[in-house]
Amino acid sequence: MKVLIGANPMGLEETLPPCGADHPGVTFVHEPDRGKLSAAIDDADVYVGWIGEEQFAAAKELKWIQSPSSGTNYYLAIPALVASDVLLTSARGTHANCVADSAMAMILAFTRGVVDCVIAQQSRDWGVAKVVRPKLLELTGSQMGIVGIGAIGKAIAKRAKAFGMRVEAVDAFTNEGGEDVDAVWPLERLGALMRESDYVVVTLPWTRETDGMIDAELIGEMKPSGMLVGMSRGGIIDQDALGQALKERTIACAALDVFKPEPLPDDSELWDLDNLLILPHIAGGTQLEGKYIADIFRENMGKFLANDLPLRNQVDKERGF
Repeated sequence: MKVLIGANPMGLEETLPPCGADHPGVTFVHEPDRGKLSAAIDDADVYVGWIGEEQFAAAKELKWIQSPSSGTNYYLAIPALVASDVLLTSARGTHANCVADSAMAMILAFTRGVVDCVIAQQSRDWGVAKVVRPKLLELTGSQMGIVGIGAIGKAIAKRAKAFGMRVEAVDAFTNEGGEDVDAVWPLERLGALMRESDYVVVTLPWTRETDGMIDAELIGEMKPSGMLVGMSRGGIIDQDALGQALKERTIACAALDVFKPEPLPDDSELWDLDNLLILPHIAGGTQLEGKYIADIFRENMGKFLANDLPLRNQVDKERGF
């Protein structure tokens, strides 16, 4: 069995081959050149990495794709893949802690004056303290609203609780958020969550149903002092509506790690907003990323070879996650 590892920033070509130690019939091949991927994937049984329509069409023996990412919307945009019998598994759960760290860092960047001070540092402006200090906020006693209480949402809730926040969430599939969540409501209560929360963090997966879900109407429900944070996938938050709200100061600020499209075009008005923090889809980065993905892959390799389905994190290609 051939396992092909594509280009990736996690060093999977180092962490995955040891997963085959107990399976002598498995060969690992690394192809970091995207231009050569179609040729390399021709006889691969398993592929780990990102793939396009052309490469998928060239994969004549493919039976399983392991995404290095928690999200799988890129794969589900390939109709032939969705219609095929090829198994698709995600890295769901591996990025919970690092994305949660990033979400809190983005909030603190505004509430503790970090954004203003970084800008002032460029001009050696110590006097910025007179402007920044009166605006500083504690998170103690404020409310965080989490839209989608999966692994990432729960990790964010744990950190929010440590800051003395009240945490509420909405979710379409569960009313259980764990010990760090004060209440989980049906998705129908999203408007109320937006109204009541000081900080709203979006961690929903992208699907046809969630595309554009956080629209102008919902953003308009937020407090004038509220902050919106997007951490899952671009397209869930209406960027035009958010940009308008930020320009008109109907909400205080926002931070996004994900956009639609990516990269964010140079001419996007979002770049010029002083109350928007832009991260170029980096929140999933961690020194432990390769290890986490290897743990999933090791478990799934044993299950795959034993035809023990479903695999861990196996994606329902129709539902979208």
